[in-house]
Amino acid sequence: MFCVSNEAATAIREAFFDKGEWPAVAELRRFYRIDDNAAALTCARTIASWAPVDTAAIKAELKSLRKTRRQG
Repeated sequence: MFCVSNEAATAIREAFFDKGEWPAVAELRRFYRIDDNAAALTCARTIASWAPVDTAAIKAELKSLRKTRRQG
């Protein structure tokens, strides 16, 4: 198991959609040491399927929740 930064996820997604699966695997390996080809391909496919996180929406929702908790 490993954590994926936004920078790495973006680079892997771009490689996957622009160039294909194996370039995405190469990009994945720039950030993480994964020697097994099958595991690296699975990770690249998984990361490519993620949608980018809308941090502004998350921050707004957290702010709203905090405000609600203070009032109630």
